[in-house]
Amino acid sequence: QQQQQQQQQQQQQLQQQQQQQRDKDEDDDDNSDAFEQVAKFAVQSTGQAALRRLLRAYSTYDPQVGYCQGMNFIAALFLMVMDDEETAFWMFVSVMNEDVYNLRELFVRDMAGTQEVLYVAERLIEQFLPRLFDHFQLQNVQMSMILTPWLMTIYTRNFPFELVLRVWDSFLVEGWKVVYRTMLALLEHAQPALLQLEFEEIIMYLREFTSTVGGPNIMMASLKISLRRKHILKYVAEWKGLSEKGETRKVDTGVFNRLNTRGSEVVSSMGFGSFVDT
Repeated sequence: QQQQQQQQQQQQQLQQQQQQQRDKDEDDDDNSDAFEQVAKFAVQSTGQAALRRLLRAYSTYDPQVGYCQGMNFIAALFLMVMDDEETAFWMFVSVMNEDVYNLRELFVRDMAGTQEVLYVAERLIEQFLPRLFDHFQLQNVQMSMILTPWLMTIYTRNFPFELVLRVWDSFLVEGWKVVYRTMLALLEHAQPALLQLEFEEIIMYLREFTSTVGGPNIMMASLKISLRRKHILKYVAEWKGLSEKGETRKVDTGVFNRLNTRGSEVVSSMGFGSFVDT
């Protein structure tokens, strides 16, 4: 019996080691994807090393959040466009914590901010694109399947870099209104094709769609959408009211499953080493 217990323990340890390696490999792939649109980061190892340093520094700065998949795409953007890592880091800190952006709430442990953003997005689609909303309902397409990677990364994942830059130029000035307006413009652009498709075809179409859209056209189209801040505030208040009553339904955000986020665990899982240099 003692031998059986030892064998079970050894088997569990082996499984844990294999899972840790899979998590590390997944994050390395994620970090590589975050840079693939810009050659100097896709080809050179310096970009990924800088990304790891920045995310490690933020995990130390804000241990309650630590690291969550999706943050790397945003951090990568700042490293691409800023002159140095320190400036990129403080820009990242700003968009994570300042009220007008408050991206931090997307990545906290219960992802409460993500749940709210997805609710608001779904209600805006219902208001501004009712035919597409009804079609998604008919085909059992959950909005979170499409919108989670768009909104959690503010379009820095999978979209053309020219669109990403235009969105972020506006986002840093206007805040979340730009994010929702861009979402509506993207879906409006795809709507004629989507209305002809069924569930699996919709998912496949949108996977290809994100890499083909034109930045200038989408941004121009977004300015023609009559979205007002009062629309967003209305649905935010609606979400908060439902939350207080316990009537909200949790949306599946599994595309960005959380990793370990406290202490040295997060740093180790991402291959950063120890928080403290010895």
